[in-house]
Amino acid sequence: MKVLNFGSLNIDHVYNMPHFTEPKETQSSLSYLRNLGGKGLNQSIALAKAGAEVYHAGRIGADGEIFRTYLEGYGVNTRYLVTNPESVTGHAIIETSDGENRIILYGGANQEIGEAQIDETLKDFGQGDILLVQNEISGRGYLLEQAHAKGMMIVFNTAPMNEKVFSYPLSCVDLFVVNEVEGRALAGSAHTEPNRIMEDLIQKYPDKELILTAGTDGAWYYGKGKTVYQPSFPVKTVDTTAAGDTFTGCYLAVRLGGGLPEEAMRLAALASSMTVQKAGAAQSIPTLDQVREYEKTKNPA
Repeated sequence: MKVLNFGSLNIDHVYNMPHFTEPKETQSSLSYLRNLGGKGLNQSIALAKAGAEVYHAGRIGADGEIFRTYLEGYGVNTRYLVTNPESVTGHAIIETSDGENRIILYGGANQEIGEAQIDETLKDFGQGDILLVQNEISGRGYLLEQAHAKGMMIVFNTAPMNEKVFSYPLSCVDLFVVNEVEGRALAGSAHTEPNRIMEDLIQKYPDKELILTAGTDGAWYYGKGKTVYQPSFPVKTVDTTAAGDTFTGCYLAVRLGGGLPEEAMRLAALASSMTVQKAGAAQSIPTLDQVREYEKTKNPA
């Protein structure tokens, strides 16, 4: 069973700020970091660090070859990563302040993924394999249809959520992964409490598996009539940038390894709590072995 992550790759420009910049305000940053990121990259690395066999499909510009080396360094297969020398790789401007972040995305090559690349990639995948996709690349509707036709299990992280999501063939999706903001929009919920949003998601998508993450409020899983609630692990937060991606990758890897939803949710929550204690994105994601060791400090024998 293989995981194909058809996902975004972004060069992150991260500015740690005294506070989020207001309209017409100019302020100096406290620090600057240039990281390799994108939800696709982060989720592939989270999967690989947790022991999954993961293939990353995507698109980069002439300035993005470093992504190939970076992914391969974590054991991710990049044979489906396409370079367009005439394009610019996607990038993000990230402000961080007091453990929160604010992000501006430029899609670049991520928005040049078309049917030909999708068809060429999916030729090597089929029944029993998993497609993981986020909402940061082009061609999502066609990708979902073709992967579903081939019998792949489809996991859709709807971030960043927008109205385009409802134009995709959502009936093809097997597992939705959302935070409370994305879940509220996906469910058309009038509620703001995460548990109520989850109830609305279940009502709207009763035949799907669902994961809703809500930071310090914990996370919920639903599947086949069963709901699992996983409390968060309180820690001092430094940077939340890759927390959700860590959760997604760790959860899927544990399930692929035969773990039940309860175990996968617990370890994913622990992994996320480790990620937010460090600055940066992919480099802050722990391995599954590190998560299990960390769990011992929370629950010593």
